[in-house]
Amino acid sequence: MSAQTTLTKFDGVLITIRSKKSFFEVTKAIESSLKRFSLPKQIEYMAHADLEGFEAYVNEVATPSKFCIFWEMEQGPAMRLAGIPIESKFYLVGNAIIARGLFRYTAAAGLGAPVRICVSQRDGEETRIDLDQVTAFFSKFPETRPSDVPKLLDTEMVKVFEDAAA
Repeated sequence: MSAQTTLTKFDGVLITIRSKKSFFEVTKAIESSLKRFSLPKQIEYMAHADLEGFEAYVNEVATPSKFCIFWEMEQGPAMRLAGIPIESKFYLVGNAIIARGLFRYTAAAGLGAPVRICVSQRDGEETRIDLDQVTAFFSKFPETRPSDVPKLLDTEMVKVFEDAAA
C-alpha cells in the first residue's frame, strides 16, 4: 500500500507581546515563573505505569502557573556567530494533564501542544515574545473543536507571558 499525502491550508495568528525589559530580564522572569519538566522523570513514571505519580509530578511542576517548560533552546549565540545581532530563545511550554483535552481528539495535537514560544531581542529594539494563538492553530483541526483547551491556553498561558514582559 502506498502512502497518501493530504494538504490542508493552514493559516495562523501570531501573538506578539512587546516589553521594555531586556531579553535577559524577560527570560529570567519566564524561567522564574515556570518550572522545568523532567523527561527522564516522565519516562520513569511511564515505565512503572504510575499514572497517579505522574499526575502528581505534573501538578507539582505546573504550580503556581499551571504550565512548565518542557524544552528550551538558545538560538541567539548561533545567530550572533552568523553576524545577526539578536538574542533569541525558544521554549516548548505546556501542561501534560491539560493537553489530554486535545490529544483525546487527535494525536496531531502534538503539533501545537506543548506551545512554541520565542523570546527575542534585536540589538537596539524592544524584547518580544511570540507564540501561536492556540485557538487559531487548533481551529484547523476539525477533531479538536469540542475541546475547551485552546481557549484556556490562549487566556491563561498568554497571561503568564504578559506578566513576564511587564
